[in-house]
Amino acid sequence: MENPAEPVNLPYETPPEAHHRAPARVGTVVWGAVVVLIAALIIFSSQLELSLDAAQTAMWLLLGAGVAMVTAGAVNLFRKK
Repeated sequence: MENPAEPVNLPYETPPEAHHRAPARVGTVVWGAVVVLIAALIIFSSQLELSLDAAQTAMWLLLGAGVAMVTAGAVNLFRKK
């Protein structure tokens, strides 16, 4: 008879050492930064009564996000070689 206190290893379970964290993706970090910047700009502009052109602000944020993602992709490509 089996001991009920003994842990049972089922075939579909992965061992604890097999769990590892994948690194954060550049796109996730960049888009998260864009969202945080938009929120901060909205809060600061309303609190300080600043008038920001929404279209121009969005264009600059998207340009920065695109440059950051292309640069990170190029760095990642050259690092692998």
